[in-house]
Amino acid sequence: MQMEKLKLIIGILTLGMMICFVSGCSNQGSAGRNSEDGQVVLEMWTREASENNVRAAVEIFNEEDHGFQVKVTAFPNHNLSDQFASALSAGEGPDIISIDLILAPYFSSIGAFHDLTDYYNSIEYKDKFNKAMVRLGRYEDKQFALPFSADVSALFYNKDHFKEVGLDPEKPPETWQEMREYAKKLTTDDRYGYVYNGGDLGSYAFTFLPFIWGNGGDILNEDGTESLINSEEAIEALTFYRDLTLKDKVTPSGVVSYTGSQSNDAFGNGTASMILSGNFGLGSIASDYPDLNFGVALIPKNEGKEHSSFAGGELIAIPTVSKYKEEAQEFLEFALSEELQVEQFAKTGTIPIREDFFDNQYFQEEPRYQVFTEGLKVANAPYTTKYTEIFSEPLLNAMQSTLKGEIEPRAAFEQADKEIKQILNH
Repeated sequence: MQMEKLKLIIGILTLGMMICFVSGCSNQGSAGRNSEDGQVVLEMWTREASENNVRAAVEIFNEEDHGFQVKVTAFPNHNLSDQFASALSAGEGPDIISIDLILAPYFSSIGAFHDLTDYYNSIEYKDKFNKAMVRLGRYEDKQFALPFSADVSALFYNKDHFKEVGLDPEKPPETWQEMREYAKKLTTDDRYGYVYNGGDLGSYAFTFLPFIWGNGGDILNEDGTESLINSEEAIEALTFYRDLTLKDKVTPSGVVSYTGSQSNDAFGNGTASMILSGNFGLGSIASDYPDLNFGVALIPKNEGKEHSSFAGGELIAIPTVSKYKEEAQEFLEFALSEELQVEQFAKTGTIPIREDFFDNQYFQEEPRYQVFTEGLKVANAPYTTKYTEIFSEPLLNAMQSTLKGEIEPRAAFEQADKEIKQILNH
């Protein structure tokens, strides 16, 4: 989403919300409607990345008689927030929404979601949720969205390549130092030790931020009001990535512009020996490259620090425009149940959002998924109401200019820090 477009939508949304507040239109608009047989139909919106999970959930839910049905509408990944903002400005929108968790703080801050605090507090197993995911659904001590599905980042490594260069295929790198040493050994005349999605903003968040967290640092403070990107911990993480790319030359030429498909192909076809990806990548890589012998491990940490990962995925919420809060909440209860989280999500490679569901038959049959459950326990996610502004320019520019050798890591994050502070104070 372009910055100008985002600002325009925010302006439209703010004006629309003010008009609706004065006129009461937010109590009138709802996607809920009656079907031909008179039954209430709740509209649920999602992005394409989660469409399969959401449609499967709705199909299972609709098999039972709840007195209402749920209908799914999916939007392109980059377009859902625009569509939702535009609908809200007109006092319209869905009854349920599955939304990228990093966008939840913004929509919570503008009153887009019903308050779920009482419902959340009544959940007996709420302590089983990932704390980072729960935090992104909270605003000013109220819970507006709940974890729905989890995507977690981890290290994938080629076991056959490890054997060829004398590395133990059952002992992946635990630390930055080991990762760097292994990547050098794995780099030969016809392959590289490591590959990453250098041209993908989302991948930088998903795969690079865990190096900052795994060094004891962060990019923002707890409530997202202060920039921490100019810390020594963050600069050291960027320096580590820069050195892998430019000094050690263990990554492919042009990696800074690689898309996700390019880096996955490089790992899958043996051009690269290690890559950071998510649980979704496990199924796709195993399917596209059935003969590839690879393992999965936690993302390496700096010496003496703790492992980390990115807690990505979806939160689920009930927009304030919905007139069917009770019915929507009934769907939320189903969304958090074992029937869906294990028998549908875990079965198809999505990580359940409840720790009490991690030990399931599907992950026992494919133990590599168990690494992602361990990753979710230590995972983090940036909390901010201005995610798009911060990541689309300051962070992306700092990363790419550094990895292209145009600027030193410290100078890059000093500049990013100034830009982020301007955004936060605007």
